[in-house]
Amino acid sequence: MNARFWKLGAWVAAHPWRVLALWALVIALGAWGAHELPKVAVGGTGGIEGSPSKAVSNLLRADFTNPFINPLIVAVSAPQLAIDRDPMREWLQATLKVLRALPEVSQVASTGDGHPTVLLVGLRATDNDAEQHAVEVVRAAMSAPRHALEQLDSAAQIAVTGNPAADFDVNTLSASGGDHAEKRALPLTLAILAVAFGTLVAACLPFLMGLATTTVALGAAFLLAETFTVSNLLSNVVTMVGLAIGIDYSLLMVTHYRHHAPKGTAAQTVAGTLAEAGRTISWSGLTVVAGFLGLLFSPILETRCAGIGGALVVCISVLAALTLLPALLVLLHPFLDRWPVIPRRLRRANSTAGWHRLGAFIVKYPLPVLLVSAACVIALALPVLHAHMGVTNERWFVPPTAESRMGADILASMRDAKDSQEIQVIVSTTDGDPILTSGHIKDLVEYAERLQQDRRIGSIASPFTLQKGMGLAAYQQLYAQPARALRENPSIGVMFLSRDRHRALFEITPANGLSLKVVEELTRDVATLAPTGPFAVLVGGSPAYDNDFNDYMFRSLPRIVGFVIVATVVLLFAAFQSYLLPIKAVITNLLAVAAGIGAVVAVFQWGWLNGLVGLERPFVSIPLEVPIMVFCLSFGLSMDYELFLLFQIQHEFDIDGNNDRATVAGLATVAPVITGAGLIMAVVFGAFIGADLPVLKMMGVGLCVSVLIDATVIRAFIVPAIMALAGRFNWYPGRHPHPAPAASTSSP
Repeated sequence: MNARFWKLGAWVAAHPWRVLALWALVIALGAWGAHELPKVAVGGTGGIEGSPSKAVSNLLRADFTNPFINPLIVAVSAPQLAIDRDPMREWLQATLKVLRALPEVSQVASTGDGHPTVLLVGLRATDNDAEQHAVEVVRAAMSAPRHALEQLDSAAQIAVTGNPAADFDVNTLSASGGDHAEKRALPLTLAILAVAFGTLVAACLPFLMGLATTTVALGAAFLLAETFTVSNLLSNVVTMVGLAIGIDYSLLMVTHYRHHAPKGTAAQTVAGTLAEAGRTISWSGLTVVAGFLGLLFSPILETRCAGIGGALVVCISVLAALTLLPALLVLLHPFLDRWPVIPRRLRRANSTAGWHRLGAFIVKYPLPVLLVSAACVIALALPVLHAHMGVTNERWFVPPTAESRMGADILASMRDAKDSQEIQVIVSTTDGDPILTSGHIKDLVEYAERLQQDRRIGSIASPFTLQKGMGLAAYQQLYAQPARALRENPSIGVMFLSRDRHRALFEITPANGLSLKVVEELTRDVATLAPTGPFAVLVGGSPAYDNDFNDYMFRSLPRIVGFVIVATVVLLFAAFQSYLLPIKAVITNLLAVAAGIGAVVAVFQWGWLNGLVGLERPFVSIPLEVPIMVFCLSFGLSMDYELFLLFQIQHEFDIDGNNDRATVAGLATVAPVITGAGLIMAVVFGAFIGADLPVLKMMGVGLCVSVLIDATVIRAFIVPAIMALAGRFNWYPGRHPHPAPAASTSSP
C-alpha cells in the first residue's frame, strides 16, 4: 500500500460531504464557463506565425488597398434567366446595391456570362476575426435577394463561398462537433456501464464522473481563453478525452471497490482502495499528459490548444478520481447494488476464469502468440506506408450541407471555373526608391515575362505584365511620370501597389487542370525566382500557405514524437525501475498508433468502407494534423491500459517472484477493466465518426481503431507474450520480490 494515498483516502472518507460540496461548486462554475467558452474560442488564426505566407497576408491587409485580395464570392445559378436581360439584370443591380451598402464591404464586382454568375465581395476586414464577422453579415444580407431570385426562378441557387466563408463553415462545424458526438456517445456509454456493473447506481458513478470532469475542464479552458487565444478544437479534444479518461479511472476505482467488498466500514475500504489504485491512476495521468504536451511543439494554434485541453482534462480527471469518486463511494455504498440490470447470479458468473485460461495459454506458447498477433496489427498498419500526408483543397472536404460547399459546387459547374488557387507575389524594393522608379521598370517587366514563360502559369496580373500591343518602351513611357500614370490609371495603384508605393503585387493564376501537387511545386519555384536588381520577393496565397503548413508541420514532427517517447520512457523507468518495460511499452503503443493511422489512410485515402463513415469520396491527401493528433492522443491514452496491466503484474510478481504466474494473474485481474474501458473509449471516439467535418471523422476513426486494437490484441496478447518471453529480464536491473502484507488486497 502507498501510505500517502492511504492518508488521502482516509481523509476523504472522513469528510465526504465537504469534498462533495467543494466539487459541486467547482462543477457549477465549470458549467458556466463551458457555456461561455464558444463565445471566446476562435476557429483559426489565418496562417502560421513567422511563415512567408503569413507575412504576405499581413502585408496585403495592412499596406495594400486591393479590396479583392481575399474576397467573398456570391455564386449565383439561375438556369431559367439570362444575365443580360430583365428581370435578372434588375435583380443583379438591386443585389449589388444591397451589398455595397454594408459597412463591412469595401467593393463589389460582378462577373460571368450565361446563366451562372459570381459577385466578388471585397471586405474591409484587416484580420481573421473581422473576416469571420463579415461572412455572417453578408450571408444575412443575401437572405432577401435569395428569396427574390427564387420567386423569379424556382431552380435558382445562391451561396456565399470563398476562403473566408469556407473557414467560417469549418469553424462552425468544428465547434459543434463535440456537442453532437457527446449526445451520440452518452446513451451507449451508459448502457455498456450498466451491463458491466449490473446495476444502474454503480454504472452511473463512472458515467457522472466523465461528465463532471469534462464540464470542469471546459470551464477551466474558458479561464485560459481570457488570457490567450484558444481554438475551438480544444473543446472537441476535451469532450473526446474527458468522457473517455474520466470513465476509465472511475471504472478502475469502482471495479476494485466492488471486487473487494468491505468487511469493515465503507470508509476503511475506500482508504484501502485509494492506497492501491491511486498510484496507478497518478502514474497513468502523468504519462497521458506527456503525450498531450508533445502537441505544444506544433506550429499551429489548433493542435497546441488540443494539447493544452487534453492535458487539462487528464489532470482534472486524476484529481476527481482521487477525491470526488472516493467521497461518492462512501456516501453511496449502501446503494451500489440498487436498480439491478443483470441478475446477481449472472453477474457472479462473470468470473476471471476465461482470462486465466487465456493467460495460461499465452505464457505456454508466447512466441507463436506474439508472431500471430503482431502480424495482425502490422497488417492493419501497412496502409501507413502508402499515405499521402499534406493539405487537401478538394471542395468535398467541406460537407455538402455547408453553404460554402454549395457555392463551390456552383462555381465548379461553370465552364471557366478554376481548379487552382491564386499565387500572390509581393515584390519590394531594397534600395529605398519607389517601385515605379524608371530604373526599376525594365527589370520588373522582364521578371513578369520570365514568369509568363512557365507553362504551368495561366495568367499574371500586375502593373508590369506586357499587354497586347505594348512593349517595354511603352511601359517605360507610361511610368515615366508615376504620379500622372496613377492618376490616369487609378486601378493600378488600388489593385497592385502598396500605399507607400514601395511594393507591387503580382497575382499568378495557375493553368487550368493542374493538380494540387503541381501547383505547390510551381509556388516553390516562383519563390526562388526574383527580379534582377534591388528587389526582395515574398510568396503568399493558398498554395504558399499549404507549402508552409507542410514544411512547418514536418519540421515539428521530430520534436513532437521525440518529446513524447523520451518523456514516456523516463516516466515508466521511474515507475518500474526497469529498462525493458519502458521500451516494450513504447513499441507496443507505436503499433497501436500505426494501426489507427493505417485505418485512416485505408478509409479516407483509399476509400475502403467510406460509405460506413458517411464519406462522400476519398481524398488525395490526409491532413497532416490528423496523424499528429492521433499519435499524441492515442499514444498517451494507450499508456493508460499499459500501466493498469503492468502495475498489477508487478504487484503479483512481488508476491513470489514468479514472472509467468504474475503475468497470468495480472492479465486475469485487469483484462475485464481494460476491455470494458477500451470499449467505452471506442464508443466515445467512434461518435466523432458521425461528425459533419471530415477531419473530425478522421480523428474518430484513427482513435477508435487505435484504442480497440490496443485494448484487445496488444494488451491481451502481445504484452503478456512479451512478458513471458522476457521472464526475469522484465525487472532488470534488480527488482526482487518483496511480499505485500497479508492484509493487503490486489489492485490494478
